[in-house]
Amino acid sequence: MSEQADLQARIAAIAGKINQHKQQQYDQPPPPPHPIHVHRWSPYGRGGRPIHKNRTLVVGGQQEGFVAARGINNQLMTKEAYDREQAAKQESKEQHRANKRQKRNEEEQNRILRYTEESHLLDVAGLRFRVAAQGSKLVRVYDGVTDSQETPKRAQVLQVNFFRTKHGNLARAGALARASKHLPQCETFTRHGIATSKRPREHTPAVPSPPCWSVTDVHLGSCPFGSRCRFAHDPHKVAICKDYLKSGMCPRGNNCDMSHEMTYHRVPACTFFLRGNCTNSACRYPHVNVSPAAPVCRSFATLGFCAKGPDCDKRHVVECPDYANHGFCADRDNGLCYLPHPDRAAILRKAAERQAKIEASQDFSDLSSDDDGEPDESEDVDSDVEIIVGEDTHEVSQQQDFVKVA
Repeated sequence: MSEQADLQARIAAIAGKINQHKQQQYDQPPPPPHPIHVHRWSPYGRGGRPIHKNRTLVVGGQQEGFVAARGINNQLMTKEAYDREQAAKQESKEQHRANKRQKRNEEEQNRILRYTEESHLLDVAGLRFRVAAQGSKLVRVYDGVTDSQETPKRAQVLQVNFFRTKHGNLARAGALARASKHLPQCETFTRHGIATSKRPREHTPAVPSPPCWSVTDVHLGSCPFGSRCRFAHDPHKVAICKDYLKSGMCPRGNNCDMSHEMTYHRVPACTFFLRGNCTNSACRYPHVNVSPAAPVCRSFATLGFCAKGPDCDKRHVVECPDYANHGFCADRDNGLCYLPHPDRAAILRKAAERQAKIEASQDFSDLSSDDDGEPDESEDVDSDVEIIVGEDTHEVSQQQDFVKVA
């Protein structure tokens, strides 16, 4: 009985403490309410640092190697996958643009051909033109009445834009865009691999700049005409890096504007191999059989790059092609030719033969001037030849139009 009474006393004591704790919570007054301050809006702050609204929760530190692509579907991908996806998108865009250009060219050609299906003649600004090149070119027809009138620089025929050519014809704008891709290589860019954004008014020949492999001056080796240069700037058709050619190493590495490909397109042939005694098993120069009597390749000498490569039958050496092939360079005395002019026996013989021909022609002109009073029947023959040649050159000039693309 004593144990049961003791247990009931403990239970009563615990129940009392619980009731006492509950009573204290009910008797405790509530906390005072937070005072509400009313402020008027002002465009000026109170001197405190504003809270950044776009706060980001970072979990686990910075995740390197991942890229968050924002768009319609937010994605998290690796940098390699992102670059691959962007390259695929760019290729798709270029293909779509090429298809649109081709479709537009076909529509413009068909529009011109349908309009002139019977006569193939058009009247543009009072001048008559004949449709040629499947509607891409309008050849002017001279009728004797409108010969004095000048062809307009720009004309629109059936909502198709045409531009005037050098010989007074009209060429379609879409055809000019395709022809501009096959321009000759820019000498400055091919030799140095850099194009700046300057825009001069005219393309005048400039004095050659020092070699571009100098790291101290960033202005060396650049084309001052940039995107307005009328020659092609192809980054895959540039000369060899001089440092890499000499030692096989380049301080710029992948950032070098020149080429590091040791091919015959941009590297001269091994001279020891041409003599038949190259014993270097790791020779870095191409082994190509070229005749020692072959002329110097002008593209390789002036540009540092030859598109023919091993198929070229000329010598790839860094020499003046005019002096090596003909024994005379007009720019050598003026200081405008920067290429070497080595004196060889064959070159000196060519120079002597050329000088003898010049002196013989001068002596013949002096003898012919003494017989001015006597009639010569050859004058009539010469005049006939000039007329015939003039007609032929006119026909050739009509066929070979040159279009200058800005």
